[in-house]
Amino acid sequence: MKPYYQDDAVTIYHGEALGLVPLLPLFDAIVTDPPYSTGGMYRGDRMQSTVAKYVSSDTAAPRQEFTGDNRDQRSYLAWVTLWMTAALQRAKAGSVACLFTDWRQLPTTTDALQAGGWIWRGVAVWDKTLKARPAAGQFTSQAEYIAWGTCGPTEVRQLGYQIPGVFRAPAPDNADRDHITQKPLEVMRWVMDAIAPGGLVVDPFMGSGTTLVAAKESGRRAIGIEIEERYCEIAATRCSQEVLGLAL
Repeated sequence: MKPYYQDDAVTIYHGEALGLVPLLPLFDAIVTDPPYSTGGMYRGDRMQSTVAKYVSSDTAAPRQEFTGDNRDQRSYLAWVTLWMTAALQRAKAGSVACLFTDWRQLPTTTDALQAGGWIWRGVAVWDKTLKARPAAGQFTSQAEYIAWGTCGPTEVRQLGYQIPGVFRAPAPDNADRDHITQKPLEVMRWVMDAIAPGGLVVDPFMGSGTTLVAAKESGRRAIGIEIEERYCEIAATRCSQEVLGLAL
């Protein structure tokens, strides 16, 4: 298995997650933002391109599509269960799993976490602030969620400090994104607090590599997998920069 990119802290593989996860070394955490397969209430909505679903019409910069975002809830449950089951076989005892999701797929994601053999521990909330797109006459969907769990008991991973269950940060402006659904770096720094310093973090759907950058700059190691080569290139460029004390 030849890396697409590698340095002392980060390794990137270009390929399909389900095929590569069983080949990984033992790791301390899986932190990932898989394609949620949402973006609409009906099948016709889900089957649209990711640009049509997630990019506002007034965005000037072009956005690259990404694949795997058109499963219904039943197939999404089966798919997540498959790679989470594979991940469990490579997870050290006490490893943590953090799966990003939105309100539509939150119940399915928590089911898949457990179906994959992990112990579901709860839900953390990313509050995107009132900069989230408002909806007249109804509650604004200004939060996304992390379904999190562990490989076995939590006693083996005492960290000695508390981590807030709600983190408030706006989503990146469209002009600052390399990926349509890119998470803010500060959100991924928050998630890294759940992982012991020096630990190995795996992101099997790394996109533009924000998880990897947050891991590297916080003194952790990371492995990223991405099926789209153009995002492997973007992530490699970001990770090759000096991250400690410098802007990315």
